[in-house]
Amino acid sequence: LLLTTLLTATSLSAQDTKGVHPVNQSTNQPVNQTCAVVVGISDYQDADIPDLRFADKDAEAFANFLRSPAGGALDGDHLKVLTNEQATGAQIAKTLDWLIEVTQEGDQVIIYFSGHGDVEAKRISQPGYLLGWDAPSRVYSAGGAMNVRDFQDIISTLSVINKAKVVIITDACHSGKLSGNEINGAQLTGHNLTRQLATEVNNLSCQPDEYSIEGEQWGGGRGAFSYHLVDALYGLADANNDLSVNLKEVGRYLEDHVTAEVAPVSQVPMVIGNRTERLASVDAKMLAELRSGKTS
Repeated sequence: LLLTTLLTATSLSAQDTKGVHPVNQSTNQPVNQTCAVVVGISDYQDADIPDLRFADKDAEAFANFLRSPAGGALDGDHLKVLTNEQATGAQIAKTLDWLIEVTQEGDQVIIYFSGHGDVEAKRISQPGYLLGWDAPSRVYSAGGAMNVRDFQDIISTLSVINKAKVVIITDACHSGKLSGNEINGAQLTGHNLTRQLATEVNNLSCQPDEYSIEGEQWGGGRGAFSYHLVDALYGLADANNDLSVNLKEVGRYLEDHVTAEVAPVSQVPMVIGNRTERLASVDAKMLAELRSGKTS
């Protein structure tokens, strides 16, 4: 099972990627139960927010991993998936609140978000937001978007109060003409996330001045980061063949594959935390099927 947290990155070391961060410094201890919230938004309601192509597919692929034996075989009582019009700002907030209600000490929490991130460009503090399906194209505080400070507060509650192991995976640095475009709002959102989570362990999908790339060449239509992250967790990153995948192995796999395949565009994933932290247990049968599919 995943035992760390992934987030969108900023001023972190060059070997970190937008998306995975172990929040609790620990441990590889067994967990009581795992609960997860997976969000992916490609089709935004507001016509002035540019649609993404495969964020919803990335979310579904990650949810399918969590449903598999390798990802913990999560059922509907432990896994909530919100895509496109289901992922309103209010519904995202309610589902994250559900995590606070159901998790206890020794549990594991996984939060995955793929969609747009931006800042309120007019305000001096330039607060970052994760945009829900119904976010307005401007004035995100009007509703439909989650302030990064609130997002961090939920994570801290789960980690410190509930004493759960928290995994945050965010893929929110996509390009597009957003309200904060002129001041690199997507990347500043990553800065805000990292600043808020500075005391926790992070793993992110790209560097602060980069965008997250998507295209048909990855699985017929996926984001490069998500596509290779899921492959890594299924076991393709298991370099020593011990049937488990740790943070170090995931980081190396993402750098080797994402960075090479998006070139000449630059996207360097980032991982920060205990490098020996186990992120996934490998199901040998599923891994064999995956490798066979890649070969053929």
